[in-house]
Amino acid sequence: MKLDHPLRVGYSFFGLLAGDAVLLILTVVNALHISLLLHGQLKAQFLIALGSFIPVAIVSVVGWLIVGVPAVLSLSPRRVLQAPLWLLLSLGVVLGPAALFVIFLLLSWGMPKAETFTNTGFLWACSSLISTVAFAVHCALMRRHARLVLSCNFRS
Repeated sequence: MKLDHPLRVGYSFFGLLAGDAVLLILTVVNALHISLLLHGQLKAQFLIALGSFIPVAIVSVVGWLIVGVPAVLSLSPRRVLQAPLWLLLSLGVVLGPAALFVIFLLLSWGMPKAETFTNTGFLWACSSLISTVAFAVHCALMRRHARLVLSCNFRS
């Protein structure tokens, strides 16, 4: 099965959007929960959640460009179609933190110090969540595409 590079990159970008959407939903739900605990202040909590989401979403796009796109293009479609789901999800879990590590290296001019990684636990969790959802959606779309191609070939 031939799957063109633009289609694979498009599927991975759609996956990135899905991963960012999941993170946005979780941050908004968390803001609503905090608002209920504080008895009001919904608007303030929503703005805080949105303010914390936007930089993470920007960094996720940069990470997708640096690590996600090369990973998607280097992984053959046949491997994605034949690999077990647990292996694909494990790869998705690792891609986000790998991208974040590369971004930290770039921001620290290749000389990371302990301060570079101080108080970044939330970012590592976000990167793992986004990449897991993104890679799972990407693989699901590729598998769906393969099924459609096979069903069209059987009809002909």
